[in-house]
Amino acid sequence: MSEKGKIAKQMKEIVELFMSEPQLKAHMLMAIEEHMKESDLVFGRLANLHHDMFSKQEYPFIYIAAAVELIVLAGDLLDDVVDQDRLKDDAITVHTAIGFLLLGQQVIAHLHIADEKKLKALSYVTSCLLQSVHGQQTDVACNVQTEAECIKMVEKKSGSLVAMVCVIGALLAGKEDIAAIETYARYIGIAAQIDNDLDALYNWDKKADIQAKKKSLPILYMLESKHDNLWKQYFNNEIDYDEMYVQKEKALQQMEQEGAIYYAKVMSQIYKEKAWQEIEKLDVDDKYKSALKTMIL
Repeated sequence: MSEKGKIAKQMKEIVELFMSEPQLKAHMLMAIEEHMKESDLVFGRLANLHHDMFSKQEYPFIYIAAAVELIVLAGDLLDDVVDQDRLKDDAITVHTAIGFLLLGQQVIAHLHIADEKKLKALSYVTSCLLQSVHGQQTDVACNVQTEAECIKMVEKKSGSLVAMVCVIGALLAGKEDIAAIETYARYIGIAAQIDNDLDALYNWDKKADIQAKKKSLPILYMLESKHDNLWKQYFNNEIDYDEMYVQKEKALQQMEQEGAIYYAKVMSQIYKEKAWQEIEKLDVDDKYKSALKTMIL
């Protein structure tokens, strides 16, 4: 069985073990199946890798990876509620998300690992989730006006989550100095979010970012342009979403012509390269460095 398959299997077993309400359990198992279709479970795999990288003993690392993926899946579901993406029953989705969030933390608390390590890991999880919530709210409120503000928001929203999954694996393995891991993990998160924002520009029917008027780097670029464009008209409320949607091909063409798409791709690559530079400094076997680089390409 693949690593992804093992993690998913463990996630389902955790739900079966701890959840007793039939409808909620069924919904949670279904959510894991849907998650499997859309995700490579890279967060759990990153937790695995960092635990393996620094561990001197055999711990149930698949259990750690499953816990991490449950927490991340909780965040994805709550995002869907906020963005009103693909949802039919908000109530059970919220309950499912809360269930996943609590389950992930409960799994960590019950690991057969020294209490001191678990306490540090759980404290770090809470800290990172709080940072992510702050970033998410800034994003939803569209409170960014500059590139610097946007990067700061993205670092909180996504960088903190990647830091969480990487550092938790290291902490549970007994790693004390996590500064370098935090640094490259946040860079990875920023690059990944920029890539996701670019993807959202080409998938208006699947993602609600444009309709919600979220300000990503390429959109900020267009709003700062000296030329009139559809993005300025839309964000200045001169045209509504329906009018913008009809002209989406022209809007994307304007982005490409102005260089906004290229700019965002360059920014993503810059943060990937920053991450690679920090990874190279790690005092670990080269096989772990190669695995990390492969995951963030």
